[in-house]
Amino acid sequence: MGARKPVNLPSKQFPSRKAAKDWVRDEIKDHYGLEEVVTDPLHVAVLFDLLDRDDDADEKVGAGVAEFFIRLTSLGQGHIRYVKSDARGIWIRRVDGSEDDWSYTSAIDQEGIKSDVKDALRAVINDERLAFRDSAFNAGPVYCDRTGKLIASLQDAEVRYKDPSWAQLTESFAKELGGWDKILLTAGEGRTQISGSLADAHQLQAWKSYWHQHARPILVAKSVR
Repeated sequence: MGARKPVNLPSKQFPSRKAAKDWVRDEIKDHYGLEEVVTDPLHVAVLFDLLDRDDDADEKVGAGVAEFFIRLTSLGQGHIRYVKSDARGIWIRRVDGSEDDWSYTSAIDQEGIKSDVKDALRAVINDERLAFRDSAFNAGPVYCDRTGKLIASLQDAEVRYKDPSWAQLTESFAKELGGWDKILLTAGEGRTQISGSLADAHQLQAWKSYWHQHARPILVAKSVR
């Protein structure tokens, strides 16, 4: 049996995909009422992190995500009409008012090299991400890039990316190296590949250099995206 594959998000870490699914189901999907907006900062952060992980994120985000909310899955489009009539799902409401259903389980289950590389790239620049956040707070008051409101403490802030987004940044880097499958990852004892680090030292340094040159990190309040 292969090793369990962890789901390591900036906001929360899970020992396995099943643990991640169970947590989102119990703490978010089944916690809020129908048509209720997800408001807890940690819940919001986890959902945005999962959306970043989703290969279809750009399509789902569209003009930008205003909020997540709970709605009957049967009210969506396409294949989901075959679900039970009382099945609940997590939906996205965009800044332009449009709405769409979204499968957080699919985001957790993302398979393949692209998902693994994204997780590894995120892990490699974690120190840089935290250094950016800490430096901003050491320099003085920090205001949310999205709302302009004061962020009370370092723990209330999260690093996000703006023009390019995280998806665009990683996609462009992978293209420079010839594609996702050209980026080498460490493997989990010869069994299931566990993302978390780049196996090639030159690629690792290239990614750090690329991040410093092209990334435009911003700080936002955990409850705002």
